[in-house]
Amino acid sequence: MSAGAEPARDGAGRSSRGGASSGGRPPATGATSPDGAPWYVDGVRFECTACGKCCVNHGDGFEYVFSTRAERKAIAEHLGISLRAFEARYCEKVAGQWSFGSEGDACIFLEDGKCSIYALRPKQCRTFPFWPELMDSRDTWDRDVASFCPGADQGTLHDFAEIRKRLAEHGG
Repeated sequence: MSAGAEPARDGAGRSSRGGASSGGRPPATGATSPDGAPWYVDGVRFECTACGKCCVNHGDGFEYVFSTRAERKAIAEHLGISLRAFEARYCEKVAGQWSFGSEGDACIFLEDGKCSIYALRPKQCRTFPFWPELMDSRDTWDRDVASFCPGADQGTLHDFAEIRKRLAEHGG
């Protein structure tokens, strides 16, 4: 899962990719409208269902959950262990950054299909699916988000300003 130049990874952990978009969704469009506005200028519906499907790695480079020292420290405190013990047990170094480890094809914090640290999940997870690489075009959204995420195109309508804010929070 990625943030800009970082190796790609989904918001909650791992990302499922591929597959055709399901029926009932708006037709796929390019990155911008004829007037140059992003495809999401009229907003995008998204509501996290906490289903954990974004925490499972299905390949294509979305396999890293990066976190800040402060985020790791908060999780370590929640688990009642030191930061050093947390990093040794739950993390790995990837391209000079700390990433959560995996158990099988899922984030190490995915338990019974749910994120066991949901309230403390890192920014990368909190900002999913509003990442620059996922908001690039409607085709990308359909392929890399809506194809597996039950919250895509459902629930709250995030307007253009909110999406831009979330993209900026993610680092895009």
